[in-house]
Amino acid sequence: MITNVKGDYMPKNRIFKFTDGEEIKEVTALGWKKAVKSFQGGAKATSTVVSWIGKKGKEMTKSIKLPIGRSKKIGK
Repeated sequence: MITNVKGDYMPKNRIFKFTDGEEIKEVTALGWKKAVKSFQGGAKATSTVVSWIGKKGKEMTKSIKLPIGRSKKIGK
């Protein structure tokens, strides 16, 4: 069983909130990279803000440019 700093049970999956303009989309994934990959498939935006709660209970926010990944593979 995994617990965070506060002693609460922490599930392995995390909820990532993607904000692009007005829309907020929630993606559940094991990690940041997998969450971004699943989000960018259906997103039209070129940049977005991602926020999530880390292992230790700290809220993190990151601004990213889309798409992320190999340019050769994404272009196909």
